[in-house]
Amino acid sequence: MISELKTRRSRRTLCLTLELVEVIKRHKAAHNKERLKAGGDWTEHGLMFPTAFGNPSDPDTFSHLFSRLAKKAGLGHWHPHELRHSGTSLMLAQSTPLHVVSEVLGHASIAITKDVYGHLLEGDRRAATEAISSALLGKQPPVAPEDAEDTG
Repeated sequence: MISELKTRRSRRTLCLTLELVEVIKRHKAAHNKERLKAGGDWTEHGLMFPTAFGNPSDPDTFSHLFSRLAKKAGLGHWHPHELRHSGTSLMLAQSTPLHVVSEVLGHASIAITKDVYGHLLEGDRRAATEAISSALLGKQPPVAPEDAEDTG
């Protein structure tokens, strides 16, 4: 069943890299082969990931399949929504500004993003404390091991 989006902000433009565009093009080509194979049994819904006959996938069936594939890959039990959390964790680990992460996720406010993912920002708080300490006490900020020069 296809339903309306959860909120008005759920409809948004996503930025894609050239690599992702290529992956989507290959997927679309495979999708078109499936559509031709199904012939008159195909029902077009404009979906990226339909069933073999073009219909929406059942969410429960998809979740079970996804979980089985994750276990087979050695990842343990995963739910598709965990991809969203993993993507968010990666964005934050790469120092993507919180307001940008919030926009990508479609959250109504940055406060929601902070409430859900704030625990992942511990490194930012530590870095801010080091910067303040350095500024006020005249200390040099610590050098990360990968930035240290080899003097030997």
